Amino acid sequence: MNKIRISAVAYTNTKPFIYGISHSELLEKIDLSLDIPSDCAAKLINQQVDIGLIPVAAIPFVPNANIISDYCIGSVGAVNSVFIFSNLPVEEIKSVRLDSHSRTSNNLAKVLLKFYWKKEVAFTTDINTATDAIVLIGDRTFGQKESYPFVYDMGEEWMNFTGLPFVYAAW
Repeated sequence: MNKIRISAVAYTNTKPFIYGISHSELLEKIDLSLDIPSDCAAKLINQQVDIGLIPVAAIPFVPNANIISDYCIGSVGAVNSVFIFSNLPVEEIKSVRLDSHSRTSNNLAKVLLKFYWKKEVAFTTDINTATDAIVLIGDRTFGQKESYPFVYDMGEEWMNFTGLPFVYAAW
């Protein structure tokens, strides 16, 4: 019998999911890989896995996509792991480096900058290009708040903008 191939995000906020899977009586029937969010999406899109905890921005690219659970990575307000870090106040930002690990948070940053803060900015993914701000997600954000004078938690900013919760990744 073939194992069910699952790709889950390798960040601290997925530990409850990983614990549940790794302590399941079905564990011997599962091939679990822990990946960055963009790789979870790529694996599901390319049918290298059967199930993935993927960025919601990737769902339209998954053949015959179905959300299979109410469990997700989401927030009602601040999420404390999805940020725009900046050396300038948002009103002065002209350029932003997007996070190579992300799809959803990069799109969220674009929406917030354009529609909430009414900013037209240049975006890049080139880590060698100097920018006013960066999008950073996951465990790599831990300890970074002190390094930047301006820190925008995108979950909190989304709530301020819309009054709604936000889902970053879904099964």
